[in-house]
Amino acid sequence: MYADLIATATPLLLLFMSEDCIKSVFLEFNLLDVPCLKMALSKGLGYAIVMGSVLVKFPQILKIYGSGSVVGLALSTFLLETFCAMINVAYNYAQQFPFSTWGENFFILVQLVILLMQLFYYTNRSLLALLAPVVIPALSLGLAKLPTEQLAVGLTAAIPLLALSKLMQIKANFQNGHTGQLSFITSLMNVLGTMARLFTVVQEVEDQIILVNAATVFLLNFIIIVQFLVYWNVTPAVPAEKKSQ
Repeated sequence: MYADLIATATPLLLLFMSEDCIKSVFLEFNLLDVPCLKMALSKGLGYAIVMGSVLVKFPQILKIYGSGSVVGLALSTFLLETFCAMINVAYNYAQQFPFSTWGENFFILVQLVILLMQLFYYTNRSLLALLAPVVIPALSLGLAKLPTEQLAVGLTAAIPLLALSKLMQIKANFQNGHTGQLSFITSLMNVLGTMARLFTVVQEVEDQIILVNAATVFLLNFIIIVQFLVYWNVTPAVPAEKKSQ
C-alpha cells in the first residue's frame, strides 16, 4: 500500500528529485542521502524564488504610485536591468534549462515593464510610457529566436551590463546621500532571492556564465542593502514640480 502511494505521488515528487532519489529516499529509506536532499532543497528553493518573483518588484511599484515620484531612481539602471532580463529569459529558454532555475526572470521582466512605464510617466515622457509594454515584449520574442551561440554572447555581455545597472543605482544613492524612492522590501527580496538562486545554480546548472551572473547580481544587491542601512534615517526631499496625482 505504501509503495502504491509513492507511485501515485511520483509525478509530484519528480518536480523535486530524480526517480533514483525517489527510490532511495522513499522506498529504501535512505533519509540522509545528501545528494538527493540537496537536489530537493535546490528544486524547492527554485520554485520558491519563481513564486516570490511574481511580487518582488510590487513594493517598488506601489511606492512610486503612492508618492507620485521617482526621485532617487536611476532610469539607466532599470533600462539595463530590463535588457539583461530579456537576454536571460531568451538564453535559458533556448538552452531548455529547468524553469525552476530561471523562471523568476520572466516575472521580473513583466514587472520591469511596469516600472519603466512609471519612470517615463513621472518624468513627463508619456509616449515612451505607452510604447514600453509593446516594444519590450516584441524585442523579447525576437531575441528568443536567435541562435543559441548568439544568445550566449549576449548573456556574457549582459553580465557587465547588469553590474553596471546596479552600480549606477549604487552611485546615485551615494551621490544623493539617500536611497530616495528605492524600496527596501524589494531590495531585500532581491538579496534573498539572488542568494537562493546562487545556490540552485551551483546545484543544478553546469554553466559558468549563469554562475558568474548569479554571483555578481547577489554581491551588488547586497551592497544596495548596506546603503539602506547607512542612509536609513535620511529623508529625501521631493521636488516641488513632481507630478500631482
